[in-house]
Amino acid sequence: MRSWRPSPSAGAHSTEPGGGPINLYLSIPLLIGTALVQSAWLARVDVLGARPDLMLLVVLIWTVVRGQEEGLVWGAIGGFVTDLISGGPLGIHLLAYLAVALLAGQSWGQALGSSVLRLLLQAVLAGMAYHLVLLGGLSWVGRVVDWRYSVTQVLLPSVVLNAVLAPFARLPLGWLERRTRREGYLA
Repeated sequence: MRSWRPSPSAGAHSTEPGGGPINLYLSIPLLIGTALVQSAWLARVDVLGARPDLMLLVVLIWTVVRGQEEGLVWGAIGGFVTDLISGGPLGIHLLAYLAVALLAGQSWGQALGSSVLRLLLQAVLAGMAYHLVLLGGLSWVGRVVDWRYSVTQVLLPSVVLNAVLAPFARLPLGWLERRTRREGYLA
């Protein structure tokens, strides 16, 4: 079984396993589709106050399997598309998903042993960062944010739900990573 640790970044022309980044002709439609599924269907799902965030999971898992560089690209594209769809302040989701990729791309937690445990820890920390960036961004642009309610009734339940979903989201993205391992950003 292959480790969930991100492989070292290689050049765009690399043919090494875990080599160059995935082709943008695949990345952009995939991330647009993810944002559309999130806004059209998953926005209506509510599990005890928690909402699954497919884009957060996609950015998190892609960063874990392909490395921070690609995670940041996916976070930027996914965040921009989500911002266009959401109607909120432009750039707020972009910053939040970049925070997810920055945290997920760190090498901390290697001593934990279990890759599932590392993924759960990364999902919890990245989910918290995502929500805190969103709440901070909304406050910064003048929106009224009830921090106590937002943290206890939205952030914490959503972080737990997305952490539980992360290992399941890893399966299709792990397959995609294996299928696109040798591609590059040559458009």
